Amino acid sequence: MRILHLSDTHLHGDPAARHYDRIDTTAALRGLLDRFAAVDGLDAIVHTGDASEDGTPESYRLLHEILDPFAAEKGAALAVVMGNHDVSVAYGETIALGDRGTTVQDRVIPLETGGRIVVLDSSVPGAGYGHLDPEQLTWLSGVLDEPAAGGTVLAIHHPPLVGATTLLRALDLDGLDELAAVLEGSDVRIVLSGHYHHEMTGAIAGIPLHVVPGITNVVDPVTAGEHEQSRAQSGASLVELGAGAPRVVTSIFPNAGDTSADPETPVYDFGPEQVAAIVDAAGR
Repeated sequence: MRILHLSDTHLHGDPAARHYDRIDTTAALRGLLDRFAAVDGLDAIVHTGDASEDGTPESYRLLHEILDPFAAEKGAALAVVMGNHDVSVAYGETIALGDRGTTVQDRVIPLETGGRIVVLDSSVPGAGYGHLDPEQLTWLSGVLDEPAAGGTVLAIHHPPLVGATTLLRALDLDGLDELAAVLEGSDVRIVLSGHYHHEMTGAIAGIPLHVVPGITNVVDPVTAGEHEQSRAQSGASLVELGAGAPRVVTSIFPNAGDTSADPETPVYDFGPEQVAAIVDAAGR
């Protein structure tokens, strides 16, 4: 199973809008896909959330206008996960309802390899952190009770890992122990996530977990100190599943949608007071 893993496109319904008054997110996505144009043998393209910045139907139509032809050209299935900036109701009304017949975007996407992508919607309306309802865990448990011949990939926007920075820890996923209990002993080969905008690896219930960098910007989780800082870059990963451990290879490029005259200037640089204000508005 070979997967192109991307995340956090933050597309706008208004084509003139710029992310942080700087990044043309449509150009960023198109530029990144151009970088992967020569990659063949894909079974799936998995977008792990924050597809939209404003949650508008127009932004979701734009997403699929860009990704559907790319996936079709590659002969790959397309899976789109809901993130905290997304509006699941709008996506359901514009593109498709989830498998449970609700506007919660939980779904199973079978692959020709005999594997499958299981998508979980961890978004909380109006908030930045992630949460899974008991009904979602019950649904997931039922799905995993019947293993897939080629194994399962779980895709969820909020990584089931503790965040690396003060801000990301306030916006991470609730209920890690409850999710781990469902995943324990299942056929899930890897968990794919976004949200953090930087690469990160870990595990839940002994299952490898990969967080892919963002497309609209890439966060610096290590050297920024007490600040929250991101750069005008875009990244994506190739995930290969076969015998043994998953193989994940990540590339990061200059952001093709950057409109700044100085690409080295951070897209944003939040000090502790700004971080506290964001946490108060979007955290628990």
